[in-house]
Amino acid sequence: MNSRVVAIALIVVGALAIVAALGARVFFPDDEGHHDGREPTFALSSVQGADELVVAVADDGVVTIRIERAGQQLIDFNDVHDAPVHVYAIADDGSWYAHVDPPLQADGSIAPFQLPAGAARMVVQTSPGGGPDLQELGIDVDAPGEPEVLPQGSTDNIATDDEWTDGSLTVRRQGFDFVLSEPWNGGNYQGGPALLTLFRLEDGAFVHEHAEVLDDDTRFRFAAELPGRGGYIGAVEFEQNGELVTAVFRFEV
Repeated sequence: MNSRVVAIALIVVGALAIVAALGARVFFPDDEGHHDGREPTFALSSVQGADELVVAVADDGVVTIRIERAGQQLIDFNDVHDAPVHVYAIADDGSWYAHVDPPLQADGSIAPFQLPAGAARMVVQTSPGGGPDLQELGIDVDAPGEPEVLPQGSTDNIATDDEWTDGSLTVRRQGFDFVLSEPWNGGNYQGGPALLTLFRLEDGAFVHEHAEVLDDDTRFRFAAELPGRGGYIGAVEFEQNGELVTAVFRFEV
């Protein structure tokens, strides 16, 4: 093995060691997948098996989604993380993040909802009746409207220097630890003390993880499984003093 190959190998090993130290696990195309044996998809496709995510966007920006199984609309969904349907989205340019939990209507269809205007990557997370227990399907969307108008569930308060602030609360990113300026004072949110949602900007690859709480309730720690290196939008959502906090960061891994 020549010195060039050795040097490249050392760079790769060093990079993986740094990422591992930050609490992240990086997947490569030949990785065997999640700890339960599922191959990670990172919601890169709108199709999984016989299921397909179908989206319609009206002229007023209202988004309607359905999941079809072999061409038939699904209307039976189990709750996953305290809701039957979760919708996550980011602007293509990383300028906003949205998380909406549209309810099911009387006929079992998914209620329409609003996203900020512009081109975006959207991921729909469900647990359809008949399986799988967790399904994540992704698709590109483009909603009309005024870009400066942010509907409920959306935010453009995005930190680029690893320090997010809203009022008296500050959240600092230290790798995949997120440190609060005051002790966490809230209940579980969608399956854990805090939820981390990650989108890779180059391809919309999607990851979500739940936190453990450390250091006298001031530190959320996540063990994230990443699709690889790149620029990310990461949103940490948790309850604090009776209100939902969404702290969003833009960073490189």
